[in-house]
Amino acid sequence: MTYDPRSATFRSFHAARRGFAAGTDSPRAFLERCLERIAEREPQVLAFVVLDVDAARAAADASTLRWRDGAPLSALDGMPFGVKDCFDVAGFPTRVNSAFFADAQPAATDAAHVYALRAGGAIPLGKTVTTEFTMAGPGPTWNPWDLRRTPGGSSSGSAAAVAAGMLPLATGSQVRGSVIRPASICGVPAYKPTFGALNRFGGVDPSPSINHLGLLGATLADIWIVAMHIATVAGGDPGCDALDGPPELPPPQRPLRVARQYTAGWQHTDDASKAIFENWLAALRHTGVTVLEPGASPELAAYEAATADVPAFFFDLMLWEIRWPLAAWRARNPAGFSATMHGYIDRALQMQPVDYRRALEMRERLRVLHRALAPDVDAFVTLAHIGPGQIGQPAGGTPWYNDASSAIGAPTFNLPLLAVDGVPLGVQIMGFEQRDAELAAFARWCCDCFGAPRMALSDQEL
Repeated sequence: MTYDPRSATFRSFHAARRGFAAGTDSPRAFLERCLERIAEREPQVLAFVVLDVDAARAAADASTLRWRDGAPLSALDGMPFGVKDCFDVAGFPTRVNSAFFADAQPAATDAAHVYALRAGGAIPLGKTVTTEFTMAGPGPTWNPWDLRRTPGGSSSGSAAAVAAGMLPLATGSQVRGSVIRPASICGVPAYKPTFGALNRFGGVDPSPSINHLGLLGATLADIWIVAMHIATVAGGDPGCDALDGPPELPPPQRPLRVARQYTAGWQHTDDASKAIFENWLAALRHTGVTVLEPGASPELAAYEAATADVPAFFFDLMLWEIRWPLAAWRARNPAGFSATMHGYIDRALQMQPVDYRRALEMRERLRVLHRALAPDVDAFVTLAHIGPGQIGQPAGGTPWYNDASSAIGAPTFNLPLLAVDGVPLGVQIMGFEQRDAELAAFARWCCDCFGAPRMALSDQEL
């Protein structure tokens, strides 16, 4: 399959629900279309850990009756969705692609976001593949656009399932780049909110101060409606402000000034990907948007330098926060961990509080530099990955372009607007904390402006 961002379409629930209200379509029929695609593509893509088709059909039938009676529970009533296998779903075990959890029992309760979506009538169809503990060895999943290539990670199955048209939406999590990166590699829109804006609790949660709940969907409209529903029903992380904004995707809004970022990723990016991104920046300038290079001001230069330094502290930040419970789990069953995970745990146990303190100080400096740019910059643009997904199954791609937004906790979208060698490459846009709706409006404008409006909404709404 050859990826073309101008014509690529996915399975939008937002579009289908118009038919539910009109009686020309139904949640059960929509689910059956998903299941047909799963039967066709899943044997090669391997996006799912487990499916519960019988329960999904029963839930879809109940939803169909509610729509027929004009009483859907929410705008998401009847939407099938996948859940990354680090979050709990009642009735399914949470195994995180780890031998340690091979005998895990089914969860008794839903993670917060699954609870919220189920309360709105959405249907958890199954759990999607992740990497080991969301940070180490890859799962069995392949890229739907090229079955020789990685889907990225760690939200591997979520990205692949949406890209293959098997689902309209799947949830993911991001510590470094685990939502935005696989979305770029698999060519689907994705959203990582302001840190804490969507409740991520309920499951195996590495790196508590930097882990985000994220969403990968067929369209920005699907993603935004789901995000606002989760925020309304489950709120944000404890102690954090929930996502704020309109219930539907905001209207498109052209930014005035965007800052171009290089981060630590540019030096690792292949020439073809560099060239196509430069062409995209030129097209962005042609629309009247001012694209600021790091040398445009001392403040931008200082911020750019700080983003390039993020890999120097990010891993320490992550490792200190996973010392417990991973070390305790390993003591119970060392054979349940791969050599890579043993190495991570060993390194974490060698750290001292001063190492974590240094990482916190460097992160805070980055955040201060980023926030200071708010009066002069509307958003930040860079690639979402160093190029197309690699041939084979590395651990999940490289995080350098994603580290800064994750460390800051700023909202970020992947817009799969580019293609290299017939496979997807995403543009990453980042905004400022608590200004997610503004960034969503910019994301929608980008899709409209650069010939991929289907990524924002759907054919039926154009």
